[in-house]
Amino acid sequence: MRATRALLVDRIGRVRREGLTVKDLDNQAYLFRAALSELRAEQTARSRNESATIRSATAALRREVDRLDVKMKEDLGTLTHEIQMELDTRKNESKAQLKQQTIAIEEVLNKAIITLSDLRANMEEVKWNNMRQAVAALGAFVLLIVIGMEMYTFSKPKTPSPPVLKERVPLP
Repeated sequence: MRATRALLVDRIGRVRREGLTVKDLDNQAYLFRAALSELRAEQTARSRNESATIRSATAALRREVDRLDVKMKEDLGTLTHEIQMELDTRKNESKAQLKQQTIAIEEVLNKAIITLSDLRANMEEVKWNNMRQAVAALGAFVLLIVIGMEMYTFSKPKTPSPPVLKERVPLP
């Protein structure tokens, strides 16, 4: 038992020499709490800084998005206006081209009508000339016949008329 007691005393002494006292444990706990508090403060500061950085980046991105939205709306408005102007220009060009084609068609039609009218007038003129020539030819022919008959009657000597026989003699 003495040996056990000596062993126990030896071990308790060793624990007291090497072991930590309440004061040491309190000091260690205080240092641990101080380090923990310092880490919390650093983490909080870091979180705040990161949050502030994220907020400023978010605000910058929002401003950029707003600026791009305004620019995009302006560009779309400009593009819409330009497209409308192009459509109006093309529509006006189409109308002008159609009008020019209509005018060209009307000119060709008018020229054709004038040419047909001239041809009809020429045909009528030829008909009347042919009619005059036919009438003149017929008139000349009738005149020649009349003159020929008159000349035949004037140039023919008056021959006595054959005597009228009263009896007929049979011929052998």
